[in-house]
Amino acid sequence: MSTEEGTVTRTANGRAWVLIRRSTMCEQCSSRSACHTLGGDREMEAESINTAGAVAGDRVIISIKTRSLLSIAFMFYIIPAMALLAGALAGMKLGNRLGFDPEGASLASALILMAVVLAVLLLIGKKLKKRRDYLPVVSKIVAPRGQVSGRMDDDACGDEINRP
Repeated sequence: MSTEEGTVTRTANGRAWVLIRRSTMCEQCSSRSACHTLGGDREMEAESINTAGAVAGDRVIISIKTRSLLSIAFMFYIIPAMALLAGALAGMKLGNRLGFDPEGASLASALILMAVVLAVLLLIGKKLKKRRDYLPVVSKIVAPRGQVSGRMDDDACGDEINRP
């Protein structure tokens, strides 16, 4: 199970939106340098199932099943790359057969197939967002909203908070 620590920004309908640093989340990923060039040092907000009863301002631990994380990564990284390659190869072959410039046909078909696959993946992503298996879960509150610089306010009373 992959876990990250972040701050709850808002809650609604049993969900919590948790602000996490993208670079922390991706520390162990071998492709993290590619993300950093695309703005990977920024923070991101992860919609999570709020099983711990966190409220805005709480520092929490969110977790997601490794299997779900890997299947999402495969779907949104590997499949588009394969579509780009397949489109390029198909365009090269079709370009030759139809009398077009093979390089131009290769580029055009690669971009068209990539756009189609990305559109389909966006639709799939919207459906997966509704499934519990593919959303992170707020598994623990590590610092309630009132804690500042390692010290807690009067109403906070421990390292880990579980609200009903």
